[in-house]
Amino acid sequence: MKVLMFGWEFPPYSVGGLGKVTYYLSNALTKLGTKISLIVPIKGKSDKLKILPTNLITIKGINTLLSPYLTEKSYQYLLSEEEAKIYGGNLKEEISRFTERGVELAKEEDFDVIHCHDWMTFTAGIKTKENSGKPLILHVHTTEFDRSCGGCNPYVYDIEAEGFSKADKIIAVSNYTKNKIIENYNVDENKIEVVHNAIEFDGPPNRKSPQRKKVVLYFGRISMHKGPDYFIKAAKRVIEHDKDVVFVMAGAGELLPEMVNLACDLGIGDKLLFTGRLKDEEVKYIYNSADLYVLPSVSEPFGITVLEAASNGVPVIVSNNSGVKEVLSNCFTVDFWDTEEMANKILSILKYSGIKEEMADNAYKELKNISWDNRAVEINNIYKSISNHN
Repeated sequence: MKVLMFGWEFPPYSVGGLGKVTYYLSNALTKLGTKISLIVPIKGKSDKLKILPTNLITIKGINTLLSPYLTEKSYQYLLSEEEAKIYGGNLKEEISRFTERGVELAKEEDFDVIHCHDWMTFTAGIKTKENSGKPLILHVHTTEFDRSCGGCNPYVYDIEAEGFSKADKIIAVSNYTKNKIIENYNVDENKIEVVHNAIEFDGPPNRKSPQRKKVVLYFGRISMHKGPDYFIKAAKRVIEHDKDVVFVMAGAGELLPEMVNLACDLGIGDKLLFTGRLKDEEVKYIYNSADLYVLPSVSEPFGITVLEAASNGVPVIVSNNSGVKEVLSNCFTVDFWDTEEMANKILSILKYSGIKEEMADNAYKELKNISWDNRAVEINNIYKSISNHN
């Protein structure tokens, strides 16, 4: 099987979790003998991309300012006078430029199936399908309704809707996401296959000795749909009951300054540490330092960081609006808006070591069935089904 894949990001040029997904999924697919031609937007040199340990994948980078979660406003902020001579003058123009270049590169490749990740690549996929007559799969990691928390950018929505209409098959990362696609885009449920995300980890966690202060971790993009404000409001309630708990908000995002101000306004600025963006080696350290991980998302199609936390022996609390709880049952769940209940569950886990250890141990055991190798088999079967059908 030969696959032409349009990606949104790829390590080390990663903003969210999609870069990891593309890397590990591609690696697992090549183990099955699948040959992949990957086309991705990059800002920098393609020879700096993280290389997969196989000759079954080729990667072509398109030099662009595009990255996940860009808005028209943030794109204009990035664009210098010199860059304006190279790149599109606005976000729509830059996506069109990326699409045209991607379609031209696709003409140089031999493939059986087209596989696109998220909305910025959909138009390139549609045009490549029209040029080649090959079947199109759209892999949905998030929708406009997730990113905007119920709002909607009509430009993005129209691209997503056209893609869903013209795709031969849609892969959703959770049933939560599948239902959103059905409800918001009027797509036939039989067109959508659910393939959950997975994780790669290297053996049992090496937990350090207990520390005096308990650490509660938020790790992810600091954006509205991730619910960072609910994490901070719950932190306020916890600290009122236990002043020895420290909260860590790790990651970057457009709401970071606002969250720093919120912590100060609530009088817990000295109990909340903001790390900014972390390097890979720092991520391992931050998980190792945590006693508990909280994902309070308003809308979370999956939530790979929850699996990462569990793989490091950290118990987790997740929002009911997250897809990851479909594959990880050994976690506490809470409504993102219920900061009182979130605080109660945080305090319970921190207070009772037996609960904490049992949650962590049982969650870790679940991970053995949540592998990219298993997910690659599922996706490869989708490739075969639509390739044979066409």
